[in-house]
Amino acid sequence: MSVQSSSSTAPVVDVNIPRFNQAVVAVVTALAFVLQLPMLVTVMAVVLTLSAFGGPRTALLSRLYTTAIRPRLAPGGPTEFETAAPPRFAQRLGAGFLIAATIAFFVGAGIVGWALTLIVTALAALAAATRICVGCILYERLVAS
Repeated sequence: MSVQSSSSTAPVVDVNIPRFNQAVVAVVTALAFVLQLPMLVTVMAVVLTLSAFGGPRTALLSRLYTTAIRPRLAPGGPTEFETAAPPRFAQRLGAGFLIAATIAFFVGAGIVGWALTLIVTALAALAAATRICVGCILYERLVAS
């Protein structure tokens, strides 16, 4: 994620970066389900894991947004920011679910794999469309409290 920080506040991120990430995750995992391509789930698991645990240099979707999309939509840069920790936590949860789905596919438990994938799809779509991020809410209730 493209994260900024000042000395007196927690790191923040352009609010559009998590929304873009969530939209991509929702679309790719939905396509994986419709086309019955577990490999796409595995790819998204890797992308989310790199992003959630590796930092800004390995956040592929965030880099795509900041280099290819944001300059066309907001040439002056972002105007609205949010704390980076809640969406990162949500991304880690999504990565965990997709890793578990990948393992389920690998061991022949396809129904479990698709169920986990559809949970991620639904929650990512909800967050992208409405800004209601269940993982972020869990972060605020469980971690930040």
